[in-house]
Amino acid sequence: MDQENSKKIFVIGVGNLLLGDEGIGIHLIQAMKKERLPRYVELVDGGTAGIDLLYWLEEADYAIIVDCVEAGAEPGAIFRVPGDELLIKSKGQLISLHDINLSEVLLLATKMNKLPPTIIFGIQPEAIGYQTELSPTLQNTLPRLMQLIKKEILKIFA
Repeated sequence: MDQENSKKIFVIGVGNLLLGDEGIGIHLIQAMKKERLPRYVELVDGGTAGIDLLYWLEEADYAIIVDCVEAGAEPGAIFRVPGDELLIKSKGQLISLHDINLSEVLLLATKMNKLPPTIIFGIQPEAIGYQTELSPTLQNTLPRLMQLIKKEILKIFA
């Protein structure tokens, strides 16, 4: 595939490793670094970057963002939301737990004409507090989340 040689998919995990389940995006990136991925996939530890996510978004041809979200669902629930839909739905249904929420970054990237096709995977936390490990529920969710992201990567060039 020639597309593979010229296109870049950024998988961006965001979160805070010191706050338990809030670090799910970073835990995902760490786990995916152990996997064999196509060379056109770049894994990014976005930490609590907030507005700095714009830098990665403008470098990407496609973006997959993984974050902890408060959606009032069962712990471990995974939400797949196209970035442009998150802009429409940003009335409090999915709320990033960072200072600048994800929908604000996406809106700014859109206004700057820098938003590539983007998919957000949001995961409902079970426990947020001062701990470096994920809750048992999110530890059990991590393999399924990785599988969903790998499928998403394959769909992009299908």
